[in-house]
Amino acid sequence: MRALEPVELRWKVRKRFYEPIVLLQALTRACMHNQVQKVLEHTPDVTFQTSQQLFRSFLNNLAQICDNDRGGNTVTAVVAIQYPDHVQYRFASNQRTENELALVKAFIKDILESLATWTKAASRTIEGVILRKIIAFNRPRLQLYVRAICSHSQECLKVPAEVIINQVREELKNLLSLALKADDRDLEEAAFCENCTKLMLFLKALSKTEAHNVLRDKANAHDGQATSWSELRHASGRLLSYFQGVRTLVEARKYWDTLFYDVRVVPIVSSDAIQALPRNNLTAEAIIGRMTPDSERGLAYKRRVQELQHFGDLDQTIQAQVRNKCFLPIVHAEALVHQSIISDPDPGSELGSLHPSNFFNGDKYIGCSKPTCRLCHYYFEASADGIQVRQTHRNLYPNWRVPDVYQHQGEEAVKKRENIINKMLVPIRKDTFRTIDDKIPERRPHDSNTDPTYDHATSVGYMDERHERLLEGMGQLSIQNVERDEHASASRDSRGGLTEADEDDDDEGGVRLF
Repeated sequence: MRALEPVELRWKVRKRFYEPIVLLQALTRACMHNQVQKVLEHTPDVTFQTSQQLFRSFLNNLAQICDNDRGGNTVTAVVAIQYPDHVQYRFASNQRTENELALVKAFIKDILESLATWTKAASRTIEGVILRKIIAFNRPRLQLYVRAICSHSQECLKVPAEVIINQVREELKNLLSLALKADDRDLEEAAFCENCTKLMLFLKALSKTEAHNVLRDKANAHDGQATSWSELRHASGRLLSYFQGVRTLVEARKYWDTLFYDVRVVPIVSSDAIQALPRNNLTAEAIIGRMTPDSERGLAYKRRVQELQHFGDLDQTIQAQVRNKCFLPIVHAEALVHQSIISDPDPGSELGSLHPSNFFNGDKYIGCSKPTCRLCHYYFEASADGIQVRQTHRNLYPNWRVPDVYQHQGEEAVKKRENIINKMLVPIRKDTFRTIDDKIPERRPHDSNTDPTYDHATSVGYMDERHERLLEGMGQLSIQNVERDEHASASRDSRGGLTEADEDDDDEGGVRLF
């Protein structure tokens, strides 16, 4: 039971907001035969130019290691609030139960406490400890990446002998061999962590070989279309991002002691799902007619929409979306964290919850496990309060809604929410009209960034002393397993409103390997 009942979003406002969104989603699907322009975020290496880059990457990595399952429910956002005597980590996930949030809270505290023990002399041992804890907690997701590496490397090895040189074929065989060792769901935790780490180290080292250039060219050869080569790169990059993430966490520990001592971790309860639209016979023409007061413009776009019906039945797609029992929008993690900040009755600073002094390092930044979706991007633009988030990948998720407001916040809060929605509608409608005009959608097959963000320090077949110590550190570790809710998967399946689950895959590699 929630302590407060939210003020319902008026149906008139819901219809005005969601109608162009479902039309835009239908247009996106109808125009997918045209080339999609990718929007990529460039993430820095662990050698950062500024302390702000390091801090923001730290928050993003902390959020990433909490996002331990695919499908959108576990997408996590986190902010570091500065109080006079301590730092508070405030985090939220798209859809987690209170029991699941408690497990994530315990995991975050465990990671921060492990980082607090870091010393230069014990650096590699601590890195091994942290990496093992991250692999263990994220096994549901990492197991998928390992399995994808197995299947796609096998497909790549099926090509004729003349297509790839012997060196590339040998490296693929080595990659497959390591992946197969980790792709055993019956492995005990320690064995999975060790095999997974060895696979990560091999992937990192692979970039030093001539085979790297061949694999990169193969992955890029089909203009963004998914192939076994590109999917192998994707899965490999995602897996390697966890190895690199440990280094980022440690770099932050070297730079800021106060982020790891006497800290508090506070979860934010996930939102309830709402019904977006009445389940009626909504059509593209009807939506267009309500999107512009200009009757001539409306008629022109209705004619263009009729032309697009030949590429895909827009009306059928719209009605399928509206009648889908899982079309139950929720508040995304970044927006949940944002709402908690602006509604904070006890801000860390006497100057108010949005003053830079209320944020660690004076940085009004919310980290997230994924780049920001298009609607979150428009939400933060409309809020215009200086809070910054990750660059958007511009994928559109209709199962999105604005945060709740409550009776005790007064009529002003209700008006502010509707004002934000009205501001968001301007770019949403602009995107919809542009898609009709250009017949080119904005959509990526995966929604995390891919970029070459690691150093090229090790060659295949050679494990340097630092990596050996890291594995030794993992071997010395005896951690207490975090109890998981046995009914977590069933509870997630029973909740409506998955935000990103309708994507073919929910990431695009964290490190572009080739």
